[in-house]
Amino acid sequence: MTLIVKYQNIMSGKDKSLKKCRLCKSSDLENVYRLESTPIGDDYRKRTSHGKKYDLILQNCKNCNFVQLSCVVNPKKVYGDYLYVTQTSVGLPEHFKNVVEFFFKKKLITKYSKILEIGCNDGTLLNFLKKKTKLVVGVDPAKKVMINCKFKKIAKFYNLNVSSEIDKKYGKFDLIISNNTLANIDDLISTFEAINNNLKENGFLFIESFSLHGILKENLFDNIYHEHLSYFSIDVLHKFLMKFDLQIVDAEHLDVKGGSIRVLLKKTKKHLEMSKKLKKLILKENIFTKNVKKSFRRIKIINTKNKKVINNFLRKNKDKKIFGYGASVGTTTFIYDYKLTKKISFIFDDEKRRHSKFVPGTKIKVINPKLIKKLKPDYVIIFAWRYASHILKRNKYFISTKFIRPLPNKMKLL
Repeated sequence: MTLIVKYQNIMSGKDKSLKKCRLCKSSDLENVYRLESTPIGDDYRKRTSHGKKYDLILQNCKNCNFVQLSCVVNPKKVYGDYLYVTQTSVGLPEHFKNVVEFFFKKKLITKYSKILEIGCNDGTLLNFLKKKTKLVVGVDPAKKVMINCKFKKIAKFYNLNVSSEIDKKYGKFDLIISNNTLANIDDLISTFEAINNNLKENGFLFIESFSLHGILKENLFDNIYHEHLSYFSIDVLHKFLMKFDLQIVDAEHLDVKGGSIRVLLKKTKKHLEMSKKLKKLILKENIFTKNVKKSFRRIKIINTKNKKVINNFLRKNKDKKIFGYGASVGTTTFIYDYKLTKKISFIFDDEKRRHSKFVPGTKIKVINPKLIKKLKPDYVIIFAWRYASHILKRNKYFISTKFIRPLPNKMKLL
């Protein structure tokens, strides 16, 4: 199949603009944050392409306070040639080892348990679990990413129909896991109906997701892209999930991916009193999430100032070799919003599958970090800025090259 034919197949289907809240179906939505439009953020290709751009606008539901992306891109476009894999994401494999320990420490599972993971990606977590419990099953639409998984796998988008298929084949599960997946799903109501169908009574649902609190507190605006349709907070999730007999029994804020939440829910019809810990967490979140319009205005001011600083710096150094480090979906958001599409020559990245491909809609080529010594860039902007210390440690011998951390608040020469 030629690249053109493949591209046309992926691009078939419909996109849509959000008209009603994903959770409560209210039409009382307000725009609270607008970024520059971008192509699909992870659509790195072997040749340059103009790439259709889509709006990046966050809306707040004035009825239930849920924050969500207004533009829903057909998932076949977003996941047609998905490149992200857990194994190469700094710190995540070790994090998932700790998650397994959490499961056993909390007595959520035993060696007789059946576990389903929605959005298993390359199977990093389930590979840790498959030898410790009775059955693990993974669902993910990214076929190429799942190819080496050594457990029961289903290469499909998880929905009610797939849920029924799973139920007929495997029965009910003791634990269902969703790591950084639910935020990517448009129809959350039917998704939680599907989860309810696959989860046994008194079973547990484990969710980890980047959080609205993290974005607003730490200025993680580069976590806003077309995969991420929903921006969760504990309070909003708690009120929404009660209708599915899913009640929060534990939650915490994590540093993973710059700012995430972990939520543990139990399927039960009995009313469970909210713990003091959960109440404190919600109060902590409310500092930023109660008035999201005000909080987004704050990070808009931060980024407007930082944009000017970075672009002035690049203008003064226009004769220098300016490269980047970290080619991800978030990098696409950053480069477009900061208007850097024509100001970066190359981007280094550790993921081999991205090498020789281009940042979506630009002429910025992704190359192997081993080329730093040969190319000798004057400055390298670390777009994977949350891993700046790790990147510096790996490249500390290149004395002639200066590294720049562009976020969270202002540009800093390292």
